[in-house]
Amino acid sequence: MTLIIILIGMAVEHFVSVSDEIRRLAWFERYLHWLENRLAQYKVWNGAGGAICTLSLPLFLLLLIDYGLRVLFSPLGLLFALAVLLYSLGPKYLNAQLDDYIDALEEGNKAEAEILASEFVTNDAPMEQEHLILENILVQANERLFGVLFWFIVLGPFGALLYRLASLLRYQQSGIHGNYADSARDLYDILNWPSSRLLALGHALSGDLVDAVEAWREVERQSLSVNEDVIKASGLGALSYQHPDPTDIELSLEDHNYWIHSLQGLLNRTLLVWLSVLGLMTLSGLLS
Repeated sequence: MTLIIILIGMAVEHFVSVSDEIRRLAWFERYLHWLENRLAQYKVWNGAGGAICTLSLPLFLLLLIDYGLRVLFSPLGLLFALAVLLYSLGPKYLNAQLDDYIDALEEGNKAEAEILASEFVTNDAPMEQEHLILENILVQANERLFGVLFWFIVLGPFGALLYRLASLLRYQQSGIHGNYADSARDLYDILNWPSSRLLALGHALSGDLVDAVEAWREVERQSLSVNEDVIKASGLGALSYQHPDPTDIELSLEDHNYWIHSLQGLLNRTLLVWLSVLGLMTLSGLLS
């Protein structure tokens, strides 16, 4: 059923989509501030205990609802799992964003392209930082899609929401110093370690295998801090991407469009690889 739920979820995401506003999870920020105002005075809050406490309540409620629906009527549990998966993706549908970006590049509309590029990387001149745009799209593909799918496969709706909330918590604690913020980042890195390596493997199988593996090997270390480096290096290696000449002041929209289009194709092929492996695991009985 895991494969069926994911396939339905991907179809809904592609053909119907879910409101971006719903998936921004604005309630989580309000909940975090409410919790912090009441527990920040306690020593246990400033560390891993605080991060665990923050995530425990919404995840516990999810488990209760999931269990209740499955006991009441099992198909309701499956619909709930699909809803949680769709809710945990995003908040924006990356493929649609890339389509809009590619359309702007093909039309030669540099002003519109720069606005769309700024959604991937904040920069004074994002179009002149092509490699940063490509790298950030790769990282966001893991954060918005592949990481959520991995933990949904492993832990069901609990895993999908856990990953999404951990990602939000890490984002909200970015730039903040302290044990709580460090714990939030550590949790996110732990959750990201397996999905980032499987995504890198997917890049290799979907693109230039030799360059992807070699680039991955160069940045790999026994550390949780290199997750994003692994994703970036393997993705650009799979594309056989070459950094443009730094002396070229004007970035060719046609060349940039080629790399963005190639990256979109790589991500779609990687998703197909993941789904194919998931299908084989389902047929072999390794996955329900």
